[in-house]
Amino acid sequence: MSSLWPLFTQWAIWPTALSAVLGFGAFAVILGPAEWFHRRRARPRTGLQTDLLFWVFTPAVGKAITFAAVTAVVSWVMARSGRELDFTSGAGWGPVGRQPLWLQALEMVVLCDFIFYWTHRLFHTTRLWPFHAVHHSPEHLDWLSAMRFHPVNDVVSRLCQAVPLVLLGFAPAAVLCAVPVVVVFVVVTHADVPWTWGPLKHVIVSPVYHHWHHSSEPEALDTNFAGIFVLWDRLFGTKYMPEGRRPRVYGLKNEQAPGSFLGLLAYPFRARQQHKLAGGEE
Repeated sequence: MSSLWPLFTQWAIWPTALSAVLGFGAFAVILGPAEWFHRRRARPRTGLQTDLLFWVFTPAVGKAITFAAVTAVVSWVMARSGRELDFTSGAGWGPVGRQPLWLQALEMVVLCDFIFYWTHRLFHTTRLWPFHAVHHSPEHLDWLSAMRFHPVNDVVSRLCQAVPLVLLGFAPAAVLCAVPVVVVFVVVTHADVPWTWGPLKHVIVSPVYHHWHHSSEPEALDTNFAGIFVLWDRLFGTKYMPEGRRPRVYGLKNEQAPGSFLGLLAYPFRARQQHKLAGGEE
């Protein structure tokens, strides 16, 4: 592999302060002006401090927690088959692992999104919801809201993706090739812009499409779970994309989450405890 590969793997696994700042700056330069140009009527921007704190926490601390958990579980799984985990390795195993790395990376983007669809839907329909509610708590949705994730949400989602892919034989390096695609889609699809991708709007998830997922309007609840490919929502009956409209209301429906950074980190545990005290089924 080229001499740049070690640098790329280091960034993908463990971002430095410099890479985090450069990434934030790149999105600010591109998406900031785009949102200003397409801005809707003046609305107070709430939760800015909280979103900025999550932009510091999620790429650094949150990712470190996820990396530790995924590494521990995947290493254990690979050890059962006599292999060791090496994130820089382009060697997989079986028929899948013998494919070119670029083809594995493409297949992984599709498979990761399929798994993401179902884990995402699981977070909406089970007792895991309070952890995902943190991500749905912003009442003003834009690219700055994209990093508002609870670490438990991220750990569970990544484990559900990583373990099946390793068992199928994909090379660890193929996972890293898919990382930039996922990061870009997560941030761009939260941008407050009227982009639908034109003729591809029923194929690739767009900002407008994902904004409907975050809307608290009744008809939009529990829809648009896909992260990249609209296909999954079409196949499983959860697609919602009204023509010529954009959501007007965001945030949580029938519950109130704290507005502070620390309050949101504690919210899922408090919500579960309150549920138990109220006699809810655990």
